[in-house]
Amino acid sequence: MLRAGLALAMLLGVSAAPAVAAGPGDIVVTVPDPGGTAGGDGGIVDAQLRWGLNAESGGGAFAGGCNFLSAGRAGDAGGARVWGEGDGLYRAQDGRVRIEKPTATGAWTAATWTTKCQDARGAAPSVSSTASTSGNQVVIDGGTGTRRDGAVEISWSGSFTVVFYGGMTYWSVTDPRLVLDAAGNGQLTASASGFGTSMDDMTIWSPIAAQTVALADLRAADVSRAGGFTVTPQYLGVASGGAGQVARSAANEAYWGSFPQSFVDFHRLTGQQGYWLTTGGVRDAAKPASPLTVSYSSSAPIAAPAPAAASSSAAPVPGNALRRAPAAIDPTMSAQQFLAASSPLTTQPQAVGLVPEARQDLGALTLPLLGSAAALGLGVIAVMSMTRALPWQREPAPA
Repeated sequence: MLRAGLALAMLLGVSAAPAVAAGPGDIVVTVPDPGGTAGGDGGIVDAQLRWGLNAESGGGAFAGGCNFLSAGRAGDAGGARVWGEGDGLYRAQDGRVRIEKPTATGAWTAATWTTKCQDARGAAPSVSSTASTSGNQVVIDGGTGTRRDGAVEISWSGSFTVVFYGGMTYWSVTDPRLVLDAAGNGQLTASASGFGTSMDDMTIWSPIAAQTVALADLRAADVSRAGGFTVTPQYLGVASGGAGQVARSAANEAYWGSFPQSFVDFHRLTGQQGYWLTTGGVRDAAKPASPLTVSYSSSAPIAAPAPAAASSSAAPVPGNALRRAPAAIDPTMSAQQFLAASSPLTTQPQAVGLVPEARQDLGALTLPLLGSAAALGLGVIAVMSMTRALPWQREPAPA
């Protein structure tokens, strides 16, 4: 009987290990963990991927209400417009893909059409604060793959859609695939598709053929941890070329960076390129990648961190007050007072390439001298205006 039991154990590929026997000849067998939840090598049959991309993917929008995630690959809206509930474009669940949101107690709940633009307290995310977000995340179950010699490979089947400006621009992710080496370095890739439009011309609407992009570059993920791991994808400090990324500075150091280059290049087609890297905009602090969680078994997922607010070091959205020219000029006002009262409160920066080249060749004193000359000229004009000495203010000569 004992030999038969051992033969059966070998045939099934399980290991026999002595146990505290209830009687002589008793044998306890240990079946290898097919889901890899024990931290060792083996097959993975039902892994879970959880990710919110970034705070901006659940933030307030300047038009359309908010940005949000939707399960499944959204169909053609026919143009750059805000989605309606009756369009059938939004889904909270599609197969093994679902959208969840955090609650005020720190738990997770299924998103709905009604709650998709609400934060954990039920309030609408504010576009004036980069710390305000719905915190929605996509959850995909059923991932299959292997863990071998510390390396991890997992593939998921399913799609989700990233919707900005209430639907005016959106794109879809299909069949994510995770590949990490034993050091926890690698990428999460997927097929990306969608529809292209332009902020300058919203009548543009064209389908984008599916292409493989890197959704996230990962470094030092704890792949040996039992049950799974959480890692924040690379963004901070990442430079991107040809996409309008502003220079790194003390002012934006806390949130300066970019999503992977192939990801940013793809969004040249969608019109969303500026939302995935630092551009100098007031929403930059909401753009860094959010933590990504992988559980080796969806039936025993590891605890995912609650969505963190975006960096509080970002400056608030400025209020650009309107300054109007005075109805009458006080004749006792000095030239400096006149210039201070008439100068704009804010200025609009020029696009790169319009004037910078000329500035680079100017000497250290040239710009201050030019500024002083301009101020003096304006002062002279102001004084002449107050004394009605400008040519168009003079009385006409008598006939």
